[in-house]
Amino acid sequence: MHKLYNEIENIMSRIEKNWQKNDYSTDHFSSIVWEETANLDLSPLGNISNQLKLMDVPGIRIQQQRSTFSDLYMQIFHNGRFMIEILNWWGGHVNVHDHDFAAVQFQVKGDALNVVYDFAQKESAGALRFGELSVREAELWKEGGRSIVNPGDVDPHGVFHIGSPTTSLLIRTVQTPRYGAQSNYFPDLAGHYYVSNDIQRKKLTALSLLSSQYPAEFREHLNSFLSTQSSSENFFMLLKLAPILLQEKYTNILENFSSKGLKEEKIINSVIVNSGIDFFKTRANEKSDLTDVEKLAAFVVASSHSLPNFEKVLAGLSEHYSKNDILVSLNRFLNKLSEEERASANGYLKIFGLQEIL
Repeated sequence: MHKLYNEIENIMSRIEKNWQKNDYSTDHFSSIVWEETANLDLSPLGNISNQLKLMDVPGIRIQQQRSTFSDLYMQIFHNGRFMIEILNWWGGHVNVHDHDFAAVQFQVKGDALNVVYDFAQKESAGALRFGELSVREAELWKEGGRSIVNPGDVDPHGVFHIGSPTTSLLIRTVQTPRYGAQSNYFPDLAGHYYVSNDIQRKKLTALSLLSSQYPAEFREHLNSFLSTQSSSENFFMLLKLAPILLQEKYTNILENFSSKGLKEEKIINSVIVNSGIDFFKTRANEKSDLTDVEKLAAFVVASSHSLPNFEKVLAGLSEHYSKNDILVSLNRFLNKLSEEERASANGYLKIFGLQEIL
């Protein structure tokens, strides 16, 4: 591993020199990295044991930091201007997002479905932007491949990890302020998690505890928060509480909030549709008896959440799988669910407008 890391450090030095010639412009970073890493074999870093061996390097040990992005986050290079991150995924997933940095992404281990979206903004309310999220294109990231990560809001994307585990490595710039904070995207709106502070997390924890044994107090405090918080705070609170609020005894809270106006209706729609997206992603990751194509079929549904989007994702996969391959595998996935899970899956397929495809 020390030999590989010495090679990486030499390449990082060349990237630094070439990037300096371009005045450290974020816009030029990815093309420089792409050229300098054309023959770089990073496959040994798909093994967590090898990643751990790098912890013996003093310069790497001091770089480690707490991060919840991925199931195991490693940082193995940082010179103050750009860095190398290793993201290990063993079932975790994130929402559709954009980037406040430029990078080249290496698919070191496992395959993944990458779906790129367009977001047509129509209006805003504070930190929330309301609009329509639609699929632009989809592709399979095959093990050993690499791709460009563009900065800003030009390519919002979602990655669905088929291999278990999958490992990605990013050679990326530090955050570039002129691109603003990273946004997360949902069916009817976009926002970012700046509201996820210590106070908000404590509110969520307390509400979750109250919901199980003290429903009256849960309702009282939640309604108080919803009447005093910003739209962004309300959305992310409802999003996190969705598994509780979608229980029959609490669904009228969502109904009452939705009836307040068009923005509130869009917030609730995004909460409900995102719950369906998470349902398919989570079940696909949790079930150990799925084939890769059955898992992929569940991810096609999760990445689509509408029939037009579903067709676009299928078109992106046509080089590897036919529409029939995906539909047959989706039926197999559904048949491996419990009766209760299958009822939930069918309910979400109806919400997505996909019930007729089966």
